[in-house]
This record gives sequence, C-alpha cells and structure tokens, in this order.
Amino acid sequence: MKNNRYLLPLLILLISVSACEKDFLQEKPLDFLSPANAFSSVSGIEQGVIGIYSDVRKQWYRNGGAQAYGLFGLGTDVGYDGETPGGQRFLNNYLTSVTPDYSVIQSWWLYLFAEIQQANTLIDGIDKLDESLWVNAAQKNMYLAEARFFRAWAYRIAVTLWGDVPLITDVIQSAKTDFVRTPTAEIYKQIEDDLIFATQNLPGRGQEKAPGRLTKAAAFHLLTEVYLAQSKFQLAVNTSSEVIDRLGYALMTNRFGAQYDVFGTGDVYYDLFRYENQNAPDNTETIWAVQFEPNVAGGDSHPWSNIYSPRLSRLGNAPDGKPAYNPLYQDTLGVGVARSRGTNLVFYTVWEGNWDNDIRNAEHNIRRHFYYSNPQSVWDGRLIDLADYPPGARNLLKDTTNYIYPFVMKVWEPVTEVKKGTLPATGGGGQVHTDFYVMRLAETYLLRAEAYVGLGDNDLAAADINVVRNRANAHPVLPEDVDLDYILDERVRELYAEEMRMITLLRTGKLIERTRKYNDNPLMPGANIQDYNNLWPIPQQQLDLNRDNKWAQNPGYPQ
Repeated sequence: MKNNRYLLPLLILLISVSACEKDFLQEKPLDFLSPANAFSSVSGIEQGVIGIYSDVRKQWYRNGGAQAYGLFGLGTDVGYDGETPGGQRFLNNYLTSVTPDYSVIQSWWLYLFAEIQQANTLIDGIDKLDESLWVNAAQKNMYLAEARFFRAWAYRIAVTLWGDVPLITDVIQSAKTDFVRTPTAEIYKQIEDDLIFATQNLPGRGQEKAPGRLTKAAAFHLLTEVYLAQSKFQLAVNTSSEVIDRLGYALMTNRFGAQYDVFGTGDVYYDLFRYENQNAPDNTETIWAVQFEPNVAGGDSHPWSNIYSPRLSRLGNAPDGKPAYNPLYQDTLGVGVARSRGTNLVFYTVWEGNWDNDIRNAEHNIRRHFYYSNPQSVWDGRLIDLADYPPGARNLLKDTTNYIYPFVMKVWEPVTEVKKGTLPATGGGGQVHTDFYVMRLAETYLLRAEAYVGLGDNDLAAADINVVRNRANAHPVLPEDVDLDYILDERVRELYAEEMRMITLLRTGKLIERTRKYNDNPLMPGANIQDYNNLWPIPQQQLDLNRDNKWAQNPGYPQ
C-alpha cells in the first residue's frame, strides 16, 4: 500500500488522457493493489496506516527526501552548512536557493501533498469499509484519527511554509489543473477539526497498539502549536495543559534505561537520547518518537549523527606529520560530515551564566574536547589544539566549520555497541538507530510558556520554563526576563537537533530577525535572508501545471 500511493494522481500532476477511450480507463483492480481492494479489510486499513508512518519516517526523519534535515536548523539562527559554508547548497544563501525553481522546495511540496493524498485515500477507505467488519465504532474512529492526524501534520508544515495552499480533503481521482489556493484561516480550521477529532479518538498513553503509534497527547501537542500559530493563546494553554496535567506524562528527573557512559559520566538528559531509551517503559516524557530498529527488515536508520557531527576524520596530520585520526582507532564519536554545523548561539551564547551548572552543557552532552587518535603518532591521545600547529599550517576555515567544533551528543549512538556486535556497523559512519523524538513533554511545557507570554502572564510562563530548567540544574528564570526570544533560546538548549527549527521560527515570526542576528556562517553571514522569506515561493512547476487557474506567486519572488 505504501508504494501504491505513487500510482494515484499527485497534486497538479498532468496526465495525457485526452486520446484514451472512456471504457479503457475503467480499470478493474483484480490483480494489482488499489484503494478498492487494499482497504477491503481491517488488516488492509492497518497496513495503510503503517504506510503513512513509514513515509513520514522516510521523508522527514530518515532524510529520504531532498535535504529534509534542512527544516531542523539550516538557514536559521542555529545552523549552516559546515562542509561547504560558501557553497550554494540549500539554505546557505536564501537569494540563490529559496527560489521557485529550487529542487528541494519542489520536493517538499510534493512530499507533503503526497502525504495528504495518502491520508485522504485512507480516510476514504475507512469510511467505505463495510461496518460489519469493524469490532466497534471506537476501532474505526481510532484509524480515522491516525489518518486525520497525519493530514493535519502535513498541512501544518505546508501552511507554515507557503501560506495559502490548496485545501484537499477528497481523493484526487484524475488529472486536475485548476486548483485554488485556500486562505490560510480555512486551512487552519481544517487542521483544527482533524486534530480535535484525533484528541477524542486516539488512545491514551500506554494504550497505543505499538511503540511509535500516536496517542491523544500527540494530537493535543500539535494542536497547541496550531493554536499558537494563530495567536489563540488561551486555547493553546488549554490543550497543552491536557498533556501536562491530565494524561499521565512527567519529565524524567532520574537516570534510567541503557546509559552507555562511555565518557565516565552521564545524567538524565544524556539518558533521554541513548539507544533503546525513547520507548522504555519507565520513560514518561516521550509523547511521540519515530521508530528505528537495527537488524530488522525495514527497521532503517537515520543520519543525524553524520549530519551534525564534525568531520574529524578529515583533520589531516597531527603536528608531527602523522595522520591525526586513524579510522582503525577511531574513538566513539564516529564519522561525520558537518552538513549542519551549529552556530555560536548553540554552542556558546545560550549557556552564558549557566556554563558549569546546566547539565545540558556538560561534556558528555556537548563534546568540546577532541583527541588525536593514531598510535603511530606521538600526539596520540593528546588534546587537539590548533595552536600546536605552525602558523599558516592549517586551513582555519575548514578547521572551525568542518573538521572540529562542539558536537551535541544527543544525535550520537555508541560505536562501542557496534564493536560488541549488538548493532550493525553504521554508528561509526554516522548512521544511528536511536528512535527520533518528534514530541516530548519538555517541549509541551515550553509551548505552554509561550502561550502564557501571549496572554501577558509572565509568572506562569516562568514557572513552566523553570520546570524544564530545574531538571537541567539551570538557574531559574525570573518572570521579568521572559519573552518570546528567551523561550526560543530555551528551545535551543533543550531541543536543538530535535525540533523543526525552521517551522518554529516561521510560526513565531522570528525567522528573519534571528537568522540575521545569529547565523554566523563566516562566508554567508545571515544566510543572505530577505524580508520576504517569511513565506517560501510556490514551486514554479506547480504554477506552470495549474494552467487553468493561474496563481500569483508569494510576494517578493519572481512572478
């Protein structure tokens, strides 16, 4: 069923059918998959739902799509391409990459509307399935809730990136070239309706069919973000409070699960991101985590360690001329490519005043010291200090943007487990099998704090932020110091490399301001971001294909 969706018409996909006979087009799906036979049983519906989970994992968390990791920080206040900081990769330079013709923007549009089509097809199949085949109405509504959640999830991203987009709630059965861009308010109304239905019909915590399946809390959490995007602050307080106060979740405050203390130290924040711990029975913080699994067909892995970690393997020679880093003796960091290098905001600015006490800044959570790793060199085991090299011996740009910079350990998986044979040999190459948090309770607290700021109640906002900061042993924030920028900084401390930072900054209206202020790419300061980049361009291909109802391009882009 997952592959069958590509047989269905995608948004604004032209198909030349004018010369075909009408009878010829009346396919009878007897020996191939179609919605008519794939969704003819509850087990078929189940497979269709799993297909959506699989596609979301592949396109947005496995990085199966074109640079999907870009949503998680590139071209914002928290990251730039450290491998080619002066190059023309996506979001390095808004003027040249955030354009109607850029392939990544086209791919993201198609991925999102493919998910919407898939969700609509599944909803249609559920509605048409013989009522006698369902155990009860609750079973049917649970599947509908999952499908409607994913439709809302896709539309939330689409409306944030592009504003007015076509609202499609029925299955597209044939070529269509006259789509209408629906006003943003109507899109949000549909998202709200879908998510409210999901809050009413998804299972509670611990009642989901399997780890990684959606629960009521995921729907309430996403609905909170949707309300915040519309400045519906009291409703956002209400929905976030459901998760925080009533559904059985709590921040983890003591060490738990598999710990892998390869640096000799660790803490509860460190444990949150270790392999096997995201869906551990005693983890009360996970709201929704995308599942990865080694040694299982289809279990897959994700490249977050590869993307975020420095390319220490390319450091070259130690000061004695011997290789600084021998892959045969690589340490536990593994091999990365620095495709998303954190800014100084991530590594330094947000920790000022709490450098030594905030556990999220501990060496085992942000690795700041690296060592030569080659027994053939007299420098083996010594701290790498670029000052030890003769003047002019190093490419300082490459050293500081690509080869060596602080590494946030939440995206790491222990290579020691590979060596023991319990994991396949991908951790050392930057591919990891740790489940990926999409939502966890710490973020819900920060969302509610944002809603309280919107209501002008800084006391309650500070109280929620301090729940998160207390767990981290950080100094509490005073109510008078809380504003939206403070919350966005706290999200860096707590959620860097987890949240879709691009979506957060667009939602809060802070993308342009904070990117100009904090994106310190030495070759492209501020990523050349423009005032009109608060919305992205409609892909030119979509404008061209929708020939029977011409759309205006978003403001600022070529019309």
